[in-house]
Amino acid sequence: MKPITFRPARLTRRTSATDTTDAAGKRERRKARVGLAAVVAGCVALTSVVVLSGPGSANSGMKFTQSGHWVYNSSIGRIFHLDGATKAVDAEVGLSTGQPGAQVIQSDKNGYVLSRNRIDQFGKSDLTVTNPIEVPLNEQPTGLEGGGAAFAVYQKAGRVIRFGDRDVTEFPGGPLGDPVVTSDGTLWIHRISRGDLCQLPITADRLSCSAAVPKRHKGALTAIGAKAVFVDLTSQEVYSLTGDGISNKTELPDVAVADNALVAGNDVDGKLAIVDPGQGVVQLVDPTGADTKPTRTLIKPGKYDKVASSGDGLALLDRKNAELATLDRDGKVGYQKIASQDEKDQIKREPNLFRGDDSRVYVESSKGDRVVVVDQDGRAKTVEVGSGEPGDGKTTTKPTQTPPTHRPSTPPPMKPPVQPPVTTETQRPPARTTPPPTRETKKPDKRTPEKPKTSTPTNQPTAKPGLPGAPGSVLAKQGGTVTWKAAAPHGATITSYRLSWSGGSTTVAGTARSATIQELASKSGYYVTVQAVNRVGAGPAVRSNRVELDWDPAESPRELLVSDDGISGRLTLAWDQPTMGEGTFLRYDVSMGGRTRSSTSTQLTWTGLTDGRMYEFTVRAITKAPDGSTITGKEAILSAASVDHEERTKRVVASRGAGTEYNKCEPPVCAFLQVRIENLTPNTDYVIKPYSSGWGNFNPGATLKTNSEGHLLVDDRFPCSALGQLVWATVETTDGKTVYTSNKFRWKSG
Repeated sequence: MKPITFRPARLTRRTSATDTTDAAGKRERRKARVGLAAVVAGCVALTSVVVLSGPGSANSGMKFTQSGHWVYNSSIGRIFHLDGATKAVDAEVGLSTGQPGAQVIQSDKNGYVLSRNRIDQFGKSDLTVTNPIEVPLNEQPTGLEGGGAAFAVYQKAGRVIRFGDRDVTEFPGGPLGDPVVTSDGTLWIHRISRGDLCQLPITADRLSCSAAVPKRHKGALTAIGAKAVFVDLTSQEVYSLTGDGISNKTELPDVAVADNALVAGNDVDGKLAIVDPGQGVVQLVDPTGADTKPTRTLIKPGKYDKVASSGDGLALLDRKNAELATLDRDGKVGYQKIASQDEKDQIKREPNLFRGDDSRVYVESSKGDRVVVVDQDGRAKTVEVGSGEPGDGKTTTKPTQTPPTHRPSTPPPMKPPVQPPVTTETQRPPARTTPPPTRETKKPDKRTPEKPKTSTPTNQPTAKPGLPGAPGSVLAKQGGTVTWKAAAPHGATITSYRLSWSGGSTTVAGTARSATIQELASKSGYYVTVQAVNRVGAGPAVRSNRVELDWDPAESPRELLVSDDGISGRLTLAWDQPTMGEGTFLRYDVSMGGRTRSSTSTQLTWTGLTDGRMYEFTVRAITKAPDGSTITGKEAILSAASVDHEERTKRVVASRGAGTEYNKCEPPVCAFLQVRIENLTPNTDYVIKPYSSGWGNFNPGATLKTNSEGHLLVDDRFPCSALGQLVWATVETTDGKTVYTSNKFRWKSG
């Protein structure tokens, strides 16, 4: 914990969980909505209607709302936008790289075509396809929408990707139950093997698992407005969930519910929808535990494996037999087959059921050429999406891309094309800044007719840079060292790699191929993810193997400093021996610029330096574990430069001082950060500030004066409890023109 009370607080605003849920309140809100709808309808009748009849400029600011649903028609290689209210197709985008069965989801700005091993992206405002995202998984993800964001959840592999204003990739581990999204954009998942219930709020960058259900209990999540509950089918209970855990438990009413029943991911008019497929029974249950008899409806028994609420209605899908059952708000049950327009495909594919952000349920045929739209009231209507021929779909928006001239028949490439996917001439040569000299001297009528006709180089678009690819061969080793192979830059130099794990993250240079993570606690297992970053953004994250630190490593070498300089191109570093943890000392490794040298003493001289250039040196103790394995110790870091003349070496040395207690900073972790200053300007005021890698400048610091020798010891000013973080101090002149930085070391418990 951080000891200084005046550190700026970081607050996360959460949606209030005190929404009224009584039936009377719901009726009043429904009346208000009906009244508002009438007013809006009247306004529309009296004003002009602006229809987006063609793709707008990328800078126009025009975009589709979250109403409706995008569908990928794999038989003709096109994406269609279906307006849920009018049941009309009003836009389309050409895409030849999608796979049969691909699902399309949308954030407020972009659309994402989810295939088994890739994600194709397109802009909703300009209908332009951008570079795909490579996903090293052979799994069809579950897509969800909510709060302006879109989600791809890989339930078997245990991976979560959020798209929107704040892209996030998390690795909770699989298998996962069916995920849900609340109305405020919070994603909830259930880790089946461990029982954890985890949430990813729209404002958060990490999953938090504050609640859990008993292991091996069967059940499912349900979103009720901005709240979520877990229906425990084993114990017949309903758990109300908040960011702090389970806030309330209520028993299910006296109903016969099998533990393999289906539970809809959203409420039906405030009720839980629980389906027994084999018995053909649908029950709507009050989640509050009120003494209200459940509503029971009989349907034709079947092998239903997907169920979704449309608000006041329900849709159940038997994917294997392509059969759909619907239940409207009046209790009327309907049935229909979900067949494609052309069933001659030799490969049998399953239809798909999706609940859009507009609360409608969209049931797509196996090819995406026919969609059944289930409205909020539960009534269904079938819509034909594309006629089976390129460009002949029922659309009101003309696409800017030329439709593909042939039907795609091979799996999509894992690497993005050099040309943007929207380029109409796929056989054009790469763009050139100037025409080739040989072409400048030839007249058009003298060209050999057999040679392919090429376009004017000045009209050829330049390939757009895209997100980097996935790092290869990500491997975690004992001691917290992670290695990987370079990711494909895709037209823009990779500037850095992001490493993340449960409890922390770090960033290293784009040229790095390894990193040692010191924040990992011993006796714990970890997965580390690596993600490449270029100027376009961050590419897909790749998770390492699981690594468990069996032995405590050596602490950071103490008081790392320059002990000798003044000789051109040479520096001598010195340090004090650290605590060796559970290993036996072998050596010290000193690294700089990708090179490593070793020493068995507490000093090392480095030669071949350029005078005046600042170098960063890292020192670690290497020990041998009782089982014979090698343990890499925690690092100490110092930046220093060699000089070619004798002078008093200016030093700022930081170390862990005496233990103390301050506010919430408590022993044994709490101690003073000691700062020793040597050979600066005598009798001069300097501003001393402490820092940590996790908190930044955690204390405003102090202005103190050196003695007549230019020395100063600060040992009672900066209480610190930054366990596991890198800690250091800066010393700067009062005018801010000169800053000295101390050594950096990992803070340990006393």
